Amino acid sequence: MDATESAETREARANRVTWLSVWVNSILTAGKLFAGIFGHSSAMVADAVHSASDFATDFAVLLGMRLAGKPQDCDHPYGHGKYETIAAAVVGIALCAVGLAIALHAGHALLAATRGVLPKRPELIALWAGAISIVVKEWLYQVTVRVARQTANDALRANAWHHRSDALSSIATTIGAGAGALFGGRWALLDPLAAAAVGVTLVKIAWDIVRDAIDKLAEQGMTDAENAAILRLAHAVPGLSEPHHLRSRRVGSVAVIELHFRVDPEMTVREGHAIACRVEQALRGRFGADAIITIHVEPWKERTEP
Repeated sequence: MDATESAETREARANRVTWLSVWVNSILTAGKLFAGIFGHSSAMVADAVHSASDFATDFAVLLGMRLAGKPQDCDHPYGHGKYETIAAAVVGIALCAVGLAIALHAGHALLAATRGVLPKRPELIALWAGAISIVVKEWLYQVTVRVARQTANDALRANAWHHRSDALSSIATTIGAGAGALFGGRWALLDPLAAAAVGVTLVKIAWDIVRDAIDKLAEQGMTDAENAAILRLAHAVPGLSEPHHLRSRRVGSVAVIELHFRVDPEMTVREGHAIACRVEQALRGRFGADAIITIHVEPWKERTEP
């Protein structure tokens, strides 16, 4: 995350890339549904449903970011950033539901094949629709995940993986529909097999997203690397020693840090406060101007006279 960028700027960038996603997903959903229905491809119809779920979760992300962008108030002294994490969980749950539905539909088709009922041979339009979707969705993933990393936005990162999962599902769909369209016969079974693979992949990605959101809602601390960076920045400030009792977490994209350190017991309150301010400045330079930082200053232990 760019620590010099304001919360308003980060929110505006996240909104722009999400609206881009809305328009792209609406066009892809219509195109893949048309290709799936008229191309006789159950995998492509499943892929279109997946794109439709992307379209729906885009609005969940927009709502979550809108709520998360509200300023601190007396009821939310740490801000509203957890709405961002809740939006990420909603994306994950929706993705899991779509994955299960696709896998069950494919399972019915495969079960019917054991009774001699083979899927209808797909048309080449399904192959071309899948190839286009792979390129477009991977591009959308790259654009979205870059902004998510730059803004440390959980909901946007989850939505980026939703785009990547759509690209992966389109790869499976294109292989399945393409083989069925080109060779027919039992090769048409690759179409529902591809759909089943898509469903299982989506459930796995969804689980990772939801688990991460739950960890953050349960006040999981920041990473070891981030905590090490906090201590390193504190050690670099002259006049203090023994940084300890570090506690850190995130409320959405906002870092919340509590830290104790020791100073010379003969130091004045003004001098101790100045050191604490320098520590806060260093941490905000690394974790953002909107970071919530609490510093506790303690004296070094008094030496006992012999």
